[in-house]
Amino acid sequence: MKQEISPRQKQILYYLAREQVDNSEPVSSIQIKEKYDLEFSPATIRHELFELCQMDYLEQPHISAGRILSDIGWQILISDFLENVLMEDILDPPDDLEELAKMLSNQTKALGIVYDWGNNVIYKKGLEYVLNDKTIDELKELALVAKTIDGLDEKLDSFKDVILDKQINVFFGKKNPLFKIDNLTLICTKSNDDQVLLGIITPKATNYEDHFKLFKSLINSLN
Repeated sequence: MKQEISPRQKQILYYLAREQVDNSEPVSSIQIKEKYDLEFSPATIRHELFELCQMDYLEQPHISAGRILSDIGWQILISDFLENVLMEDILDPPDDLEELAKMLSNQTKALGIVYDWGNNVIYKKGLEYVLNDKTIDELKELALVAKTIDGLDEKLDSFKDVILDKQINVFFGKKNPLFKIDNLTLICTKSNDDQVLLGIITPKATNYEDHFKLFKSLINSLN
């Protein structure tokens, strides 16, 4: 059974995630100490980072490099945010589905998607946010992502029963059924009548806390 993470370790994990999202690079103990002025020493931070690596919540890409969150580390934060974040103000989403996709993209800086299952029509806005992501740096990966997004309606058509309505669904890393690379995340929900999917496709290292606030408000407005 995996060792339970302590409150201090979760705090460090959270700050490391914020730095990883902002810079798209491994994060060092010095960065965390200087940026967030934590009350414990750099040596304590280094020890906790080592422990988090031993527990598989962090990964160290290179011996001399900083750390990044593993899929297990991201899952810890995602579960915490899903349970604890509060919605923002109730939204008034546009009735036009294309405009709704644009709103999702603008507010999250991600690829916004709205899929109308009944009419088999998909609206996608903000592809540049995915293609410009620094973690996708190989031409083969970019081509694969573009090809997948181009045929997204076919994949989502068989995806309907997997998505739970009135809930935020998160598929990331190796658990993401849409992509064969593990650094993209699908965050989505569907309308009460099971006719419309609303979602974003974003890098795995992303601001889940803010995205979940938006989706909670969106779900509430659609009820």
